Amino acid sequence: MSALPAWAAENMTITFIRHGQSYGNLSGLGDTSTPGPTLTDLGQQQAKDIAAKLGDRNFDAIYASTMVRTQQTAVPMSQYLGLPITVLPGIQEIEAGMYEGTPERAALFGYLTAPLAWAGLSVTPPPNVSFNPITPNLDAFIPSAPGSTTGLNGHQFEDRVNGALQTIYDNGDRNAAVFSHGGTIMIWTMMNAKNLSVEQKIMLFTQHPLSNTNYVVVEGNPEDGWNLVNWNGVEIAGMQKGPIEQVLTQVRTLSRQLGGVVQDVATAFKTGDVGKILTAINHGAADALFSTTKFARAINAQVIGGVTTAIDNLQKKLNPPAPASAGAKTTDPASGAVVSPAAFSAPAPVAAKAPAVAQAGDSPAKVGDTQAADPKSDQAKADTAKGDDVKADANAKADGPTKADAAKAKAEAKKAAAEAKKAAAKAKAEEKKAAAKADAKKAAAEEKKAAAKADTATAHATAGSGAGAGSTD
Repeated sequence: MSALPAWAAENMTITFIRHGQSYGNLSGLGDTSTPGPTLTDLGQQQAKDIAAKLGDRNFDAIYASTMVRTQQTAVPMSQYLGLPITVLPGIQEIEAGMYEGTPERAALFGYLTAPLAWAGLSVTPPPNVSFNPITPNLDAFIPSAPGSTTGLNGHQFEDRVNGALQTIYDNGDRNAAVFSHGGTIMIWTMMNAKNLSVEQKIMLFTQHPLSNTNYVVVEGNPEDGWNLVNWNGVEIAGMQKGPIEQVLTQVRTLSRQLGGVVQDVATAFKTGDVGKILTAINHGAADALFSTTKFARAINAQVIGGVTTAIDNLQKKLNPPAPASAGAKTTDPASGAVVSPAAFSAPAPVAAKAPAVAQAGDSPAKVGDTQAADPKSDQAKADTAKGDDVKADANAKADGPTKADAAKAKAEAKKAAAEAKKAAAKAKAEEKKAAAKADAKKAAAEEKKAAAKADTATAHATAGSGAGAGSTD
């Protein structure tokens, strides 16, 4: 990616993640109400799988919509990275209005008609279904009720999502995971990605619609706009970060987290409370260790990904595909749209991954624990929880530390401090006891010496008395 001018706003990467399967999805009926339905057991497992797949991207913040299903989906990622879930208004699902509770399969010709118009697309109804480019119409709206002339329009939708992204930017987060909804993610991306052609929009929407826990990566900023980087594995050519940019992103995340630790300790010192100071130091040490571990995990994953890509590229050079005829085009069977074969680069190869370490627990939505699964990852990842003894395996990633590990480390540190204090007190008591014993021994010796001296004096006195009596006779 080319360097930005010095005056350009700082870019950030947003990874949108659709929620896991909800009971609304299971019913097949649209439900855009708040807080909405919870996740099914499958949805809970999908949440763990996506945390295992994307967790080593080491996001610097986690956001979820006001709907309970996104908050529940974010829990395993929160536990894996030791980050809180921030509930963010504005990224909730597009309100269905009069289509609320209707079958999802019919959404294309009802609920989604206006949102597609916002993105510059129209759809021809059956029997000859096709997608056609139109001038984006943000005035189109989803009727709030049958016959209504009011409802959510494109301007309102655009403003609320952009406002949410502005909040993330203003918070200083530059590599955030944002748990949202299929309609919101797809429509906003097609409305705002500057590097998408109409043909690409049609291909993505028809051939790669977002299923539960699918993801989309965009990069940019609220001032300069956005580019699509990755649509659930479909990578946009020329938009991938180079190794140096990836490392710099992780360095920034690590620096920010360590800076937070320093700030917390400094704040504790200002109180002058020894207890608070020691607690801040213990917590800071555990947090710093965990942040460093996450950094190492992310860097290792990027190195392995780079090696895998290099090998892939080499194989393509050694075994080039048969050349296509000049100007060849292919027809999208789902839409009839003509799309260039070079519109997208091929998805990265998928590698096996070890079971996720994140365990679902209580969240803002009160999620219960479920057993961990054996998820697949789009790249082999390495666990670096053992510091300098890190060993990367390009085919699998071992379990990494979780938030529970950090809490355990804090508890261990606190326990060690208490034991050290107890040992010091015991040593001092032993020393005092030894000193008392030495004093008693010395006193006994002195007493014995005094007794001996007294005996000698008595003997001398007795001898003196006997001599005096003999002289008077």
